[in-house]
Amino acid sequence: MSYLQLIGVAKTYKGASAPVLKDFDLSVEKGEILVILGASGCGKTTALKIVSGLERQEAGHVILDGRTIDSLNPEKRSTAMVFQKSLLFRNMTVAENISFAPRLNRAMSKTELRRKTEEMLALLRLEGMGGKRVTELSGGQEQRVSLGRALMTEPKLLLLDEPLSALDTHLKWALLAHIKELNRKLGATMLYVTHDQKEAAAAADRVAFLHGGAVTRCAKPYEFYSRPASQAEADFFGWENRVPAEKEGTRVRCVLGSFEIDGAKGKDGGGWLYIRPEATENIGGGRLRGVVSSVMPQGMETVYELLCEGMRLKLAVSARHAFAAGETMTFDLNPQMMWPVASDPNE
Repeated sequence: MSYLQLIGVAKTYKGASAPVLKDFDLSVEKGEILVILGASGCGKTTALKIVSGLERQEAGHVILDGRTIDSLNPEKRSTAMVFQKSLLFRNMTVAENISFAPRLNRAMSKTELRRKTEEMLALLRLEGMGGKRVTELSGGQEQRVSLGRALMTEPKLLLLDEPLSALDTHLKWALLAHIKELNRKLGATMLYVTHDQKEAAAAADRVAFLHGGAVTRCAKPYEFYSRPASQAEADFFGWENRVPAEKEGTRVRCVLGSFEIDGAKGKDGGGWLYIRPEATENIGGGRLRGVVSSVMPQGMETVYELLCEGMRLKLAVSARHAFAAGETMTFDLNPQMMWPVASDPNE
């Protein structure tokens, strides 16, 4: 049995025309970071709140460490949550914030509490800052204190709801690295919510993709970027280009050519060939020709929109190649950055 299980969970908010979660199943193994990923409003935070007890489901069960916790109040579930904003007590010091729960519950002696707090400050790389007010901290430091306050309760499960969304890029990646380090050092089981694909890929041992109120797939991050299983996955994970195609075994034919795609699965017949923007190669010497319609520089690469064989494509090209709108680009496409997906009548 998995460490955390959600089985057949359903939730509809009052006044809503459709459930936010339906037939929601999820399993998390002990010690792993599992990221729930999906578009804004798809129910990610609702799932997290149901696990924590802040929301109650209408159907289904939540099982943690072999125990069904549906009827337990939040404080009895042995979970702790870190939110988008730090929500620290502004009138307390860093150490007082971190030690708040065990002080409130009188769960430790003063000596043990002092020792545990100092250990947590060291783990968070906040040594010597216990006496500071939280108003003196940076955004990244505040979120580290939030992590410490949650971990001081020694939860069986740490819940993270978009914990990096309020931080700038530098702080975001630094804190993400620290979260992964805490996971390794403490063996903490983490259920993490985000809408950012790159953040999910960097954080997750596995990703659960939430679409239409249910987890449609749970897999290693790489699988979503290399082998999407549906149109919804491909569209969400940055497969910017799709072309009507016919599949026969591992051979896929479309207006752009005929491509041999290793490992291509699924039934033969009509569908879509998805092509990543990074698939472009052999610039200036390829067999395909496209007329550039727009140019979007993005640092070390440039994203071009162009018309090729009647199809509008978005392609990422090294910045050392330069084309202007109206110019013709010749190129090839790497089949290793393509994947066939069957048509979905609901999409």
